[in-house]
Amino acid sequence: MASVLYVFPHPDDESFGPAPAMARQEREGHDVHLLTLTRGEATTQRERLGLSREEMGETRRAEMQGVARVLSLASLSVLDFPDGGLADLDPRVVEGAIAAHVRGCRPDVLVTYAAHGVSGHRDHLVSHAAAKRVFCELRGEESAGYLRRLALFTLPEESAGDRPDHLAASPETLIDARVRFSGEDHARAEEALAAYETYRPVIEEHKPLKSVAGGVCFELFQERFAPPLDDLFGRLPE
Repeated sequence: MASVLYVFPHPDDESFGPAPAMARQEREGHDVHLLTLTRGEATTQRERLGLSREEMGETRRAEMQGVARVLSLASLSVLDFPDGGLADLDPRVVEGAIAAHVRGCRPDVLVTYAAHGVSGHRDHLVSHAAAKRVFCELRGEESAGYLRRLALFTLPEESAGDRPDHLAASPETLIDARVRFSGEDHARAEEALAAYETYRPVIEEHKPLKSVAGGVCFELFQERFAPPLDDLFGRLPE
């Protein structure tokens, strides 16, 4: 079996798309780790709920514990970098935090956003750049057999009718893995989404898992597969 570490900036990033793949990976016996860089305290949903930033951050951190249980994560770490402020930090600090988690769980595959960040949110773009830098540096330093692939979560162009207009996608030629999933995996992903009670109106309006109905898609850094792989652990580089 293999292990995978997902690195995203906000609570719910893992459930607004990747969760069915994560459910499948856990079901198949792989270790699935999740690192979230912020508590997501800056969301405008806090205004609707009448919560302060501190209260919203703690609420979302608590919601993530439910996600961890539903997806049976091998580990969940939620850091306290400023939501919406990753671009203002010394990038070495963000990279250092990611590197520490990579060294701790020693994943075969590291996952983050594609270069466009899917939504284009600045925190998404910083997460992509920081995780890629960590992957390149540690892969060059380490010879222990882990950190063998960098997978970049994206949406396929054919999902345009099932996603908000502001979300970016990747052309078919750049999609190197399309992880299809079972009805059970989809149900667990929906349950993970439901853990975000604070985001219920957004989830009900946009139904984010519709965008991955044909499979969760990834670009693979410095690898090309046509047709795409069916999972993130196939044909791993040595």
